[in-house]
Amino acid sequence: MAYPAPKEIAKFLREQAVMFSEGRLDDFMAAFKAIAPGGFKVQDPATGPIREGWDILEDLCKQYVGWKLTVEDVKVSENEAVIYVRNEGVFDGQDVCVFSIEHYVFGEDGSMLARYFHPMEE
Repeated sequence: MAYPAPKEIAKFLREQAVMFSEGRLDDFMAAFKAIAPGGFKVQDPATGPIREGWDILEDLCKQYVGWKLTVEDVKVSENEAVIYVRNEGVFDGQDVCVFSIEHYVFGEDGSMLARYFHPMEE
């Protein structure tokens, strides 16, 4: 199985943020499963252990229900991509706006590895 074309990856990465922001979590999950039929793996944070399974993605989503994600920039090189994301929501009762970087690797087996780089505490 070949990995998705770069234009397909870029389109997916922009659209998934819109779906999440609009609260369309069923569409969001369906989009992930369509572009990565071989399965989902994640490192969150990016240096953490690799965890695998669609239930992991669903659990991550539940933590950020109501947040608005704006993809500020997308870079794709063959089967790898990074996005720079503005994340706006409420954390500990406070409105916040933070930026993150997400790195995606699409495998020839149809899988996806997502690595999330969060803001550092100062």
